[in-house]
Amino acid sequence: MNLQTETSQFEPPKTETAWSRIKKALGPITVVGVVIAKFFAKLKFVLLPLLKFLPILLKSGGTMLLMVWVYTQLWGWQFALGFVLLLLVHETGHLLVAKKFGLKVGAPVFIPFMGAFIALKDAPRNAWMEACVGIGGPMLGTLGALLCNSLGEIFHAPLFIALAWFGYFLNLFNLTPVGMLDGGRIVTALSRWLWLPGFALLLWFGWKYPNFIVWLIVLLSLPRIYSLFRKRTEEEQRYFEVTPTQRWTMSILYFGLIAVLIFGMHVAQQDLNKHGVRAHGHGQDTLVQ
Repeated sequence: MNLQTETSQFEPPKTETAWSRIKKALGPITVVGVVIAKFFAKLKFVLLPLLKFLPILLKSGGTMLLMVWVYTQLWGWQFALGFVLLLLVHETGHLLVAKKFGLKVGAPVFIPFMGAFIALKDAPRNAWMEACVGIGGPMLGTLGALLCNSLGEIFHAPLFIALAWFGYFLNLFNLTPVGMLDGGRIVTALSRWLWLPGFALLLWFGWKYPNFIVWLIVLLSLPRIYSLFRKRTEEEQRYFEVTPTQRWTMSILYFGLIAVLIFGMHVAQQDLNKHGVRAHGHGQDTLVQ
C-alpha cells in the first residue's frame, strides 16, 4: 500500500497536447462570441421593425430629399425644406383619415414640380368616405400653414409667412372641384355637377397662367366630366348616395375651408407687404435665398 503511494508521487508530468492549447487560447474568444451573439439576438427586435419599414423610408424619405434638393436650387434650402414639409403635412391628413376608415394606403411619394400623393390600395366604398379622405389633406395642410403664419408673426420671420402664403394657396388650389384634385373628391358628397364649374375654372387658370401640370390635370379630369353625361349604373347610384346630414356637414367644411384659405392668403400677403416682400415673382426669390 505504501509502495504504491510512493510510486504515484514520482509519475512523470503529463504533456499538454496541441488541442488543449488551442482550446485554452480560444476560451476568451468563445466567451466574447457568446456575448456578441446574445447582443444581436436582442438587437434583432429593434432591427427587424426598421428593416420592415426600410422600403417606406426609402420611398418617402428618398423622394422627399430629392424634392428638397431640386427646390433648393431654385429657392434656397430653408424655403425648400419648409415647402416640402408642408406637402408632407397635407398628405399626412389624407393618410390619417384613410387609416381611420380602415383603408390601406401607400407611403407618401414626392415628385418635383408635381407635388406629392399617397396611393389608396383600397378604394373608398362610397362618396362620403371619398369626400372625407379628400378633405383630410387640405384641413391638416391649412393647420400647417396657420402654424407657419403664427411663427412668422411671433418671430418676425418673413420666411415663415411666405411659407404660410404658399401653404394657403396650394391647399386652396387642391380644393378646385375637378378631376382627381382633392376638391373633385370632396364634391362627390355634394353634387357631381360641381365638376363642371371646377373644370371651367381650371381651364381659365391654365390659360391665364400657362403650366404643364395644370393642363395635365385638365386632361386627367376629362373622364369624370364625360361620366356626367352618361347613364349611371346601379352600383354608381349607390356609391353617390349620401344622407342630408352628411351633405350639409361636408358643404360647411368645404366652403368654410375655402373661405379660411382665401382670408389666410390675404392676411399673409399683407404681412409680407409690411416686410417689403411679395409671395411671387422676384420678391420670393429675394426672400428665400
